[in-house]
Amino acid sequence: MKFNKKFIFLIFAIFVLITASIGCNFNLEDIGISSQKGGVTTSGEVDILRSKLSAYESQESLENLELQKLREEIERIKNQNIPVNGNIAVIRIFGILDQEDVLPIASQLRRLTEDREVGGVVLWIDSPGGGVSAVTEIYDEVNRLSLRKPVVAYVGGVAASGGYYLAVASDKIVVKPDAILGSIGVIYVHEDLTEYFKMFGIKIEVIKTGEDKDLGAPWRPLSNDDRENIKNMINEDFDRFVYVVSKGRNLPIEDILKYSDGNVWSGTQAVSYKLADRVGTLDTAIEELKVSAGLKNPKVSFFQIADDGSVSNMSYEYMRYQYAPSIRIQKK
Repeated sequence: MKFNKKFIFLIFAIFVLITASIGCNFNLEDIGISSQKGGVTTSGEVDILRSKLSAYESQESLENLELQKLREEIERIKNQNIPVNGNIAVIRIFGILDQEDVLPIASQLRRLTEDREVGGVVLWIDSPGGGVSAVTEIYDEVNRLSLRKPVVAYVGGVAASGGYYLAVASDKIVVKPDAILGSIGVIYVHEDLTEYFKMFGIKIEVIKTGEDKDLGAPWRPLSNDDRENIKNMINEDFDRFVYVVSKGRNLPIEDILKYSDGNVWSGTQAVSYKLADRVGTLDTAIEELKVSAGLKNPKVSFFQIADDGSVSNMSYEYMRYQYAPSIRIQKK
């Protein structure tokens, strides 16, 4: 029992000694107590400093987070307050072009030409071409528009034959890498159904005022004179096509003739041949037009001209997800 009392008394004495040392600001290192600061201080002061440091660090982190949010909000408000300094119209022309498409497309292009609030037009082309007369009529309207306002053509799917014919009327052509362009040429197809009519006993009687009045009709074969006549017509259309591409792309006719075999190319190839300007997306074409038109914050409107001639003002999101490429790959 005495041994236990002595032991307890010894423990108590050590405790008093340590407490006295702390109260007198002794160096804790002298009695074997380590201080992270390494200086003459008390454990109480160390705890206070640590708590303050922790509080400061938390406050600093909180302040940094709040400042970052504030900066983002200020930037968002600044961007919202930039005044709209013009309009950009994105007009999509798609499908096979025929005479029924001329009036709705031409009238829409003419309206955009006269609209003073429209600073430029993105011509979104997705067409394999069509009739010669229909394409040249629409080309004249695109050319008329480009003389008054910047026009950038965008090809996301197909701009072949007459579709490419329209694209070269623009100031620049932006294409997706997997788009299809080209097919510079003219084609005429004649169907001789005389044997078919004989097989089914179909008799056709033609009353005409001239020998060539039914030129190209399927109920009779082509004569040598017919072929020569048709060849002269398509060669004339072909010469005009080559000239239009040469003029639009600012390239010598000799260079265009190298690519005028009716072949098509990918968007990347078309750019390498200088038959298009840049690989990109629809947004790339819009950015190109913003630079050309000198517009920093334009309002962008989207128009689609359907095959039935109706014109609808559509949102960007709707057009993105309803759009489908015109290329079909059939496995044999």
